[in-house]
Amino acid sequence: MAPVDIRAVRAKALMRESTTTTTTTRDDTLSFAARGGFVDTDVDDEISSSSSPDVAKRVPGLAYCREFIGARDAEFVESALLREPAAWWTKGRGRRVMNAGGTSPSRLYREGDDEAIPTYLRELVEVLVRRKASERAANHVLVNEYDADGFISPHSDGDVYAPDVQILTLRSSALIEFWPAEGATAGDFDECDNIDAPRPVVSVLLEPRSLLMYRGEAYRLRHGIRARVKDVVAAETANARELGLEIGDVVERNPAGRLSVVFVRKYAERRCE
Repeated sequence: MAPVDIRAVRAKALMRESTTTTTTTRDDTLSFAARGGFVDTDVDDEISSSSSPDVAKRVPGLAYCREFIGARDAEFVESALLREPAAWWTKGRGRRVMNAGGTSPSRLYREGDDEAIPTYLRELVEVLVRRKASERAANHVLVNEYDADGFISPHSDGDVYAPDVQILTLRSSALIEFWPAEGATAGDFDECDNIDAPRPVVSVLLEPRSLLMYRGEAYRLRHGIRARVKDVVAAETANARELGLEIGDVVERNPAGRLSVVFVRKYAERRCE
């Protein structure tokens, strides 16, 4: 089969360390409002009207929307992100990260953290709430740029965040898998497939410009992405039929790597839900 069409979108980002003394500020002239609003993105209809029914059936609280953001609006986000200073990235294993709002994904929310979110991303937060893709406005945004074979080890997001997360994929497809909260996953989670290894509860093939949402029961599962340059559709892939794919089909990732934007709401104090 032909590889999934992948848009080349690059991101730049802010990493505010508590020890930094930089006075660099964001260019808030970059906004959808300044360019006349959203051009080809639905900003009004409830997300449920365009969500994948096959994904919603698998796990309560899991939802997937294809083409959440329009192609021209995605290009605008690309341009805006590219103008962010390189110093606002922090590099990790196989990826670069920007924290928009707050100093660290693991640190609790502090008053004013969300003021660091760039205007164009705050406008996307408003659309998420308006379309009921999120229950409340995100106060923290993570931008991740992964290598082509970039991976996420299976994990849960923990008690810093409210159980209401949205992931906007901008560049490259990737198969995200959800696993039980406890127990074994697929070995060392690398390229090797063992037919006797544990299987995920569900997986979803994330497409460029799509939005993945998970809350409640889905939030309590662990999620991860394998270290590979090609993803293989499995029986657990909930949106395979919608994408016209069958078990065993191979979908190549973008050689330039994957770019995603994660919208979350942090707590000001830890709590259990």
